[in-house]
Amino acid sequence: MALFEIVTMTDDSGMSRVLTDDLAAWVENMGTEITGTETRPRLRPELQGQPKIAGFVGPCWGGLSKTGEPIIRYEDCGTYAALSQ
Repeated sequence: MALFEIVTMTDDSGMSRVLTDDLAAWVENMGTEITGTETRPRLRPELQGQPKIAGFVGPCWGGLSKTGEPIIRYEDCGTYAALSQ
């Protein structure tokens, strides 16, 4: 099982981070959609088959949780631009 980390830019506090184990519910609550799955073979095995989300960069590797679960990270375009500078 994996944890999903979603990082978004907010107008008031900068970046906001959410951890969830139910990505489908988060996507539905946010009014976005899962657009497919990751299929690029050069990526880490943990990223293979993970969902892609409309308007977000990812799936990306986010490391391991304290309990050893993989963390799959997604960033909105504002967050990705800010962290890529």
